[in-house]
Amino acid sequence: MTYTDKEIMKKFGEKVKLYRKSAGLTQEELAEKCECSKQTISGTETGYSFPSSKVLFSLSKVLNVPLMNLFNFGEDKTSSNKELTTILEQYMSRLSYEEKNLVLKALQFITEN
Repeated sequence: MTYTDKEIMKKFGEKVKLYRKSAGLTQEELAEKCECSKQTISGTETGYSFPSSKVLFSLSKVLNVPLMNLFNFGEDKTSSNKELTTILEQYMSRLSYEEKNLVLKALQFITEN
C-alpha cells in the first residue's frame, strides 16, 4: 500500500506514542532522553512534524525498538507479531511477581477457552 507523506507522518507518530506509552514514559521524559524538546515529541506523535535524523535514531535507541518497526504500519504480519511481543515484554517487565502471575492465569484462561 502506498501512503501520502501526511499519512506516513501520522502513522509514524502513532507508533512512537504506542512505544513511548508501553515504555512507561511521558512525552517530557522521552524528550529528555532523546535530547530534544517536548514539542518535538508532541509534534511527532500527532503527525504534525517529522523528527530530524538525530531524534529519529534516538527514538529507536531510547524506546529499544528497531527503526524498521516504527515504519511498519501493519502490512507485514510477521513484523506486527514481533512488535506485539516487544510491547508485551515491555509491559511485563514493569509488573510485580504477583501481577505477572495474574497475567499468566488470564492468558491460560484465554488460551484454554
